Amino acid sequence: MQTRSRVSFRFSAMLAVLLEAAAHAGSVSPAKTADDLNNPHKGFMLWASTYAAGEPDNYYGATIFHVYVPWREVETADQVFDWTTFETNHIVPILNDYSNATFVLRPVADYPDGPGSEISYFYAGGELDRDYPKFLEEPPLNIAYDAYSSCDGDGPGRTPDWNNPAMVQQMQQFIAALAQRYDGDARITCIQVGLLGLWGEWHQTGCEDWAPSNSTKAAVRDAYDAAFTHTRLQTRYPRNPDAVNVEFGFHEDYFPSFTTYCLYGFPSCDDTGDWNMGWCFTNVTPASTNNWETNPISGESPMTAQKDTWVNDTADILTVLRDHHFSFLGPAGKHEQSGYGASLAPIKRTLGYNYHIQRCDWPDTVQRDVPFDVTLVLTNSGSAPCYHEFPVELALCDGAGSPVWTHTWAFDLRQVTPGPEWSFTEPFTVSGVSTGAYDLRIAILNPRFGNQPGVLIQSGGRDANDRYPIGAVSLIADPSPPAPTGLQVLPE
Repeated sequence: MQTRSRVSFRFSAMLAVLLEAAAHAGSVSPAKTADDLNNPHKGFMLWASTYAAGEPDNYYGATIFHVYVPWREVETADQVFDWTTFETNHIVPILNDYSNATFVLRPVADYPDGPGSEISYFYAGGELDRDYPKFLEEPPLNIAYDAYSSCDGDGPGRTPDWNNPAMVQQMQQFIAALAQRYDGDARITCIQVGLLGLWGEWHQTGCEDWAPSNSTKAAVRDAYDAAFTHTRLQTRYPRNPDAVNVEFGFHEDYFPSFTTYCLYGFPSCDDTGDWNMGWCFTNVTPASTNNWETNPISGESPMTAQKDTWVNDTADILTVLRDHHFSFLGPAGKHEQSGYGASLAPIKRTLGYNYHIQRCDWPDTVQRDVPFDVTLVLTNSGSAPCYHEFPVELALCDGAGSPVWTHTWAFDLRQVTPGPEWSFTEPFTVSGVSTGAYDLRIAILNPRFGNQPGVLIQSGGRDANDRYPIGAVSLIADPSPPAPTGLQVLPE
């Protein structure tokens, strides 16, 4: 006689419930919006070196502020740095008005006609054309200088002997101090590799006899590269040696005239030498072409005709921004003028990163303390990735939208470059939460503000806490049956 074992009906029913739960899953593709998102480290940038003397107009929600760092203000004596006073003068007034402000800092030692541009606003002790510390000229350093009335029409100013070995050492020491203060500071969008040349742009146009040598440039370049391991860096040109063997980004201060090859009819375009970024990528430093993957590209338009291209040739401007992966524009540009919202809106959305939840898949029934997979598919419709660490959060929220459980994804959002869909599937486990019905929500966190949601997504449904609802989840308890008291053995 054959016999067979049968488990209890209760156990079979529970197994059926689990199998049914496993078979159900949610999937959502939120609508993409055209919202104007004021996200950190992207968009438009405003001039703010003398913000305390009068803040610039902010017509289009700019959150980045460009601040020159006059060497003279910071290093008050050899190896004595007064960062507190510098920030009190230049950073604190902006943060008082814009708590979410971020900063692009450019050290400068020779700014032509500084008084005319108010760079010397906080100087004390006279000699307002001198932007580097006085002790450099005095014993024991005795670094020589040249006072000029004009360098190709720019001036007056005062240029130190960049190539004096003592000067090189002093610049290296200053860079190390700058990094000690600001490397990894979440307030800093990037550091522009300055100090050398007019405006810290590594050239001495009109006074070439006083220009820094290639060996001096290489020494300063390598000092920045070694000192900054977290905060992103930009230099003016993709030249040799300025951008050789480093991953620096670039700030193109004659945008769009010297940005790319002269294909679009941009005013004053010149693509015949290494002042043109696109020409450099082809002929001088082709390895720099992909530097945008790790460091930002930006530009500004000082000429009226350049500014006007933003609104009268927007389509070509958008093409250049995408082709060269720009993250921000300014401080000079059309955004300094009101009344151009419709034309500037697509430019602002294109600059930098612009993330969208293309799709999310999840099980709509989740068992407590048991791993479950969630798939998140993201797209980036901007021109560049983010260059700062922004964790992505998965949250289980109650009916009021408050999280009862959160966890961050393991992937790095900085890898989500423009163009393709990026799919991430990861396991999560919910523990210590009461069973019941919840909402699953996605957020991008801002470490600067305690890893709270705050980096906005170009997807619909954003809640009051800057999270994005995905769908409903039923959290169930451990359904394991009690230990059986025995099995019934029934005859065939």
